[in-house]
Amino acid sequence: MALPPQLSEKNRWPRQSVTALKITCALLVFTTATAVASPPYRQGAIAAAHPAASAAGKAMLDKKGNAVDAAVAAAFVMAVVGPYHSGLGGGGFAVVHDAQTQNDTAFDFREVAPSQATADMYLRNGKVEPALATDGALAIAVPGAVAGYLGLHAKYGKLPRATVLAPAIAAATQGFRVTPKYADLATLRLGCLRTDAEASRIFLQRGPDETFHVPPLGTVLKQPELAKTLRALATLGPRAFYAGRVAQAIERSVKEKGGILTRADLKAYQPQWRAPLLGNYRGHRVVTMPPPSAGGLTVVQTLGVLERVPSEALANRSPAAMHTFIETLRRSYAYRASTVADPAFVSLPLEKLTSAEYFADIAKRIDPKRATPSSTLAVKPSAPESPDKHTTHISVVDAQGNAVALTTTLNYYFGSCVMAKGTGVLLNDEMDDFAAQPGAPNIYGLVAGTANGIAPGKIPVSSMSPTLVFQKDRPQEVMLAVGSPGGSTIPTTVLNVITNVIDGQLDVQQAVARARIHHQYQPDVVQLEPMALDEATQNALTALGHTFKSVEKWGDAEAVLVHPTTGLKTAASDPRNEGAAAGQE
Repeated sequence: MALPPQLSEKNRWPRQSVTALKITCALLVFTTATAVASPPYRQGAIAAAHPAASAAGKAMLDKKGNAVDAAVAAAFVMAVVGPYHSGLGGGGFAVVHDAQTQNDTAFDFREVAPSQATADMYLRNGKVEPALATDGALAIAVPGAVAGYLGLHAKYGKLPRATVLAPAIAAATQGFRVTPKYADLATLRLGCLRTDAEASRIFLQRGPDETFHVPPLGTVLKQPELAKTLRALATLGPRAFYAGRVAQAIERSVKEKGGILTRADLKAYQPQWRAPLLGNYRGHRVVTMPPPSAGGLTVVQTLGVLERVPSEALANRSPAAMHTFIETLRRSYAYRASTVADPAFVSLPLEKLTSAEYFADIAKRIDPKRATPSSTLAVKPSAPESPDKHTTHISVVDAQGNAVALTTTLNYYFGSCVMAKGTGVLLNDEMDDFAAQPGAPNIYGLVAGTANGIAPGKIPVSSMSPTLVFQKDRPQEVMLAVGSPGGSTIPTTVLNVITNVIDGQLDVQQAVARARIHHQYQPDVVQLEPMALDEATQNALTALGHTFKSVEKWGDAEAVLVHPTTGLKTAASDPRNEGAAAGQE
């Protein structure tokens, strides 16, 4: 794994660190098998969490489409082949760079609370019933994915809508094979999937005992009802989802299972174009998602504080550098817990929160000799350990320099497990991202106060952090498009990749593969992947008062890096999972 040729010797890693990194990358690649580094591409490149999605995106680029055509085609394919993390019944965010106009835009197609939602809808006898917000019809928020994908395409796409949807229609018609990842996640959600007849019929397999089980590896799962819905979208656009047959089926299926989502909610849904959140890191302009993304704010704030840490110290993950990283994350996540919410409901002083003065204040409050107990900051819940989860991300940069970072999700694995009968549409469980009760943790261990409480028409706070980083000497040219799934770990995954590229001077595959570090305020524990820190560094941080928990792996980062001199593009799909990179020679 040679370092990029453009890097200077003084910025290269010490030999010991490079050796450790090579071992880490080798282990990750060996255990996942499907993810490999892409060659450098002269034209466009894409990284997505499934080979079929990357292939769909590349097909759009080959047809003279742009980055948006590629990202939207990939997103629709992911809705077919990755029902455990995305779908037409979900929502998400996208950050777009238009090379011709030099404009950067953030697109919010996040789900919203139904009109009948109430602040106490998940309380029973005064206590939160967590499963009500994750399993079943009451967990469903108004989906935004279809309006988002097609709205993005309508504004920026070049190819006909039918062309962009064709790969997804083919995937739904011809079917996709059950992979180890599908089998693992379907097993995890087996009880939930069995509660819905449509979900059982489509995603499971009836055994000799007449009980539905996870299909064997290699089983082909076809979705003719979903193919029909996708054809309608290709012909009619978003109204085929938010009105008519599909909307009626969604309302009927949700109502039968005790949910509150209605056709009126679907008809009223509108995605929103927003001004992106801007930052800067060591001379690189950073463009990411504003609230209701709390993830973008964490990315900008953490990078703002880390600029005060020597680049070499971050590259080598010295104890002092990692202490600053952890303590900054602790404070950013604490602010999220107490204050961040849908900007239509809570006004945030974003200019102040992303200012040099604010970053300096955070840095000043970090005691270099001791960890700050999270219990002394803001909201004070009793939070459980955060389980793994899934979302998905797509990164694209085309030959003209247009770029898209798009993150989309159903929330937890297979969303609510509720399907709209006859449509193939699996519905989200995004209501779990609200605070069911101030200080009560959601399924990822994240906590929030009243600011993120449930209200009709409100958007729940999200960790999704699609991000673009620009060339140091040419601030209108994209250098890196990156994002990831992973619930509460999304911002730290993005941060790990960015610092690995800029400070560590790693190529993009190494940057994505390198073991990760995470802290989210509550629970008050530093999560580590194996080999993220050496023993001496971990011992030094323990002496400062940090507590550690080993986590096997998290996230599924997808990134495209543009060489600053040659313009060659290298795409990387996280070796922890089953994605792939693709591009044009």
